[in-house]
Amino acid sequence: MSQSQPCSDVPVLRPRLRVLGSFELRIPLATGTGATTTATSPLENDERRVLALLALIAAPTAARDLARVLWPRLTGDVALGTLAGVCDSLGDLVVAQDGTLRLSGEVSVDLARALELLRAWEQAPSAVESHAPDELVELLSGDLLPGWAEDWVRPERERFRRVRLHALESLCRRLTAAGRHELAIRAGLLVVGAEPLREGARRALIEAHLAAGNVSEAVHQYELFVQTCAKLGLAPCAEFSAFFPPSPAWPVLRVRRPIHPGGAVGRGLRLDAPSRRTQVSAGTGVWG
Repeated sequence: MSQSQPCSDVPVLRPRLRVLGSFELRIPLATGTGATTTATSPLENDERRVLALLALIAAPTAARDLARVLWPRLTGDVALGTLAGVCDSLGDLVVAQDGTLRLSGEVSVDLARALELLRAWEQAPSAVESHAPDELVELLSGDLLPGWAEDWVRPERERFRRVRLHALESLCRRLTAAGRHELAIRAGLLVVGAEPLREGARRALIEAHLAAGNVSEAVHQYELFVQTCAKLGLAPCAEFSAFFPPSPAWPVLRVRRPIHPGGAVGRGLRLDAPSRRTQVSAGTGVWG
């Protein structure tokens, strides 16, 4: 590696590095018509690890520190030499300067793009339509490097997971208010799929369905929550507000249906034993 120079002279045209949902490096290729297409770049395991770590750090970092993280069981000089060899094979994807390494500015990283959109959206959350909500929801649809067992990946994955689920829940509400019901529902489904007991997200998803006119789907999501609680041995309390804050959505859910032990427990009604099985008569609301 030469100082202040990329690791080699191999030209690279705007590669795209994906670390959300899966790992993939795509390299644009020129065609005879002057347009470009992309192709997945085959990488060795250590090359993938170096690119992923640099994508997560997103700042120039001492090569010796990177080597220590990547190969903690090797001696310092051996680990540093291994890193140098990997860097050489990566070409212009990695830049070395003053003993530090970083990803080339030509590399587009989906994680960096997601964080950029999140920052812009947090600064002006009401202007959800101006911050590429479709792209943001898509970027937030997957975990960071899922399946990777590296010690340096796990805490970053958990941190990003908290960020993305919170953002998706907020996006679900904002998109519902903006009339983007289909995208709001997608955002809500991503959250409850990852955390089925997340009450706020379930409520936001139900309200998105109701805003879209999908009453049956709203009821289905309500029932799924109750069933999930029951499977985990969590008995909903008499006041459903313990799980969901009061919302204008709930009056719509006053459906006529039988209640069975272990099923839905409405506000002011608790079913703890088979002897208390109740059939709601016609004209009687379950949640009222």
